[in-house]
Amino acid sequence: MRETIFQIHDLRHTFKEKKVLEIPRLSFEKGKIYALVGPNGSGKTTFLKILSLLLPPTSGSLFFCGENPWGSTRLQTLRQSIILVLQDPLLFNTTVFKNVAYGLKVRKISREERGERVRKALQMVGLAGFEGRRVKELSGGEAQRVTVAQALAIDLEVLLLDEPTANIDEKNVEILEEIIRRLNRENGTTIIFTTHHMDQAYRLADEVIPLFEGHIVQSPVENLFHGRVVKSNDLSLFDTGKILISISRPEKEAKYISIPPQDILLSLVPLSSSARNSYPGKIISLRENKGAVDVTVQAGEEFKVRITKNSFREMGLNLGHQVYLTFKSTAVKVF
Repeated sequence: MRETIFQIHDLRHTFKEKKVLEIPRLSFEKGKIYALVGPNGSGKTTFLKILSLLLPPTSGSLFFCGENPWGSTRLQTLRQSIILVLQDPLLFNTTVFKNVAYGLKVRKISREERGERVRKALQMVGLAGFEGRRVKELSGGEAQRVTVAQALAIDLEVLLLDEPTANIDEKNVEILEEIIRRLNRENGTTIIFTTHHMDQAYRLADEVIPLFEGHIVQSPVENLFHGRVVKSNDLSLFDTGKILISISRPEKEAKYISIPPQDILLSLVPLSSSARNSYPGKIISLRENKGAVDVTVQAGEEFKVRITKNSFREMGLNLGHQVYLTFKSTAVKVF
């Protein structure tokens, strides 16, 4: 059985009197990779800041390696075991070497050892030879890899990554994902990252934790749309601002809906059925997902549809193909 690195009980956090997080019980095991998934505003970044020991929760308890950091005289020491890498890399306007070496310098590591650790970390993230490069000369993906190299050089216990592959090209996404795997596999580092991409979460993580409006939910919320409930004759519709979706639960205060990807039928021609929701669309993305295929369709909103590989092959689907989406109003979850 693995050692527990974080233990959480009745954790709550509020900001300007608004509840941001409410987590009754949760634990993270040492040496595993975790993904926090959920839409913007679900509390993912706030949770990372609490786990980094930079932001105390409003109430409840968080234990790190068996200690309550907020009641400990070792808070600063415990913080040095954790690094939080935010979505927009925070780097000094100097060389790559000095940026990666900074954390070692403040920890009073000798100059000779600093040099060796920096070179090793840069090699691991695929930036060997970049020591003298100025940060302003780097691409977004390279800058993100420098921040990960900072963490590698320190040889820490926990690495927290906030949307590590946001706004970077596909090549750098692949590189960063492999770095995360290697860091966990070779160094035993516990890694907790946030992402909007379910396929990435399941591809990298040992455990996926879905967050929605500050709460841990039973399953990931996909095809999540924001809007309002409107009435049309006897029908209850949800207006996203782009399309109208028929719903079966007319809750006036509802602000979100979601449709499970497996509950959406995908066809090449319009279906004749009792389902009230049917939309033409175009395929804009295809990804394999644990033996199935996730098909992203632009149909006013972007819908993710999950189908079997056999269905995918039989329909001969490809990018740009025109298709039809059909789902029942009872399949729509209302929040």
